[in-house]
Amino acid sequence: MRERQHQQIARWERIWLAFSGLMTVMFILLIAYNLATEGGHIAQRTAKASPEQILAQDVFANPGVRALAPGRVQASMVARAFSFQPQDVRVPVGSEVTFYLTASDVQHGFQIERTNVNVQLIPGEIARLVYTFDQPGSYRVTCNEYCGIGHHDMLGTVTVVPASQWSAPARAAAAAADDDPDAGPDGATVYATHCASCHQANGRGVAGAFPPVAGHMAELTREQGRAYVAQMMLYGVQGPIEVEGTTYSGVMPAWSQLSDAELAAVTNHALTGFEGYEADDVEPYAPDEFAEQRGLGLSAADVLERRNE
Repeated sequence: MRERQHQQIARWERIWLAFSGLMTVMFILLIAYNLATEGGHIAQRTAKASPEQILAQDVFANPGVRALAPGRVQASMVARAFSFQPQDVRVPVGSEVTFYLTASDVQHGFQIERTNVNVQLIPGEIARLVYTFDQPGSYRVTCNEYCGIGHHDMLGTVTVVPASQWSAPARAAAAAADDDPDAGPDGATVYATHCASCHQANGRGVAGAFPPVAGHMAELTREQGRAYVAQMMLYGVQGPIEVEGTTYSGVMPAWSQLSDAELAAVTNHALTGFEGYEADDVEPYAPDEFAEQRGLGLSAADVLERRNE
């Protein structure tokens, strides 16, 4: 009797051991399959340094999309509170897109809807991944790491278009540059990419959260001076300020990664680009005014102190 029970127990043990072994082999095969088919979509940390050193690299000095070879493009984006730079990237359908991603201030998320792209962006690190969009359309990009009061407005898009439509704007831009090589950056485009998520498309801001720039930029120029405005754009502002009777306490990020021409263009857009708030009595800013203020090593708190003085 006891011998028969022992044989039955041994038999069930062999069955469970075989089942466990089969499950282990199945898991290994599934992992190998996913690595072979989806491994390129897993972000790789390709570099680690200070955020300033990362942002100074060529790939992030002028973020956006560039062609690498037929069927291959590179897209670089920078996350900062509370926007992606650039806010929209256009890539051709069916092409292999190599993303280079980083954050400039705090941790952010980078999730593309309807894909398995979901990356944590850490200041001072570069995340690299490869993805191919097989269907044209607009894919929303969201930050899924809470990064501050404007986190819910931190959105971007990846626009996937046919190859013919993707190459046409590039040819048009090249032709325009040939026709007018002295043409500078478009201030409205720079504002839409970097400023509108906080200060809103109409420049009126969000009461209690983000101050207006429509009308206020001219007031700053008259009262604080042109050097202060250039410092504010380059180094940001941190701490409580009062605008039109409302107190705002937060952080305006530094925009020193933009070129002097881009800073002048977006500042001039804030002066004259909003209907009803045109500051015709204020001279347009020139890139040289921002170049003169670079390299001072100011912090956002230093700029606030100068404002209060």
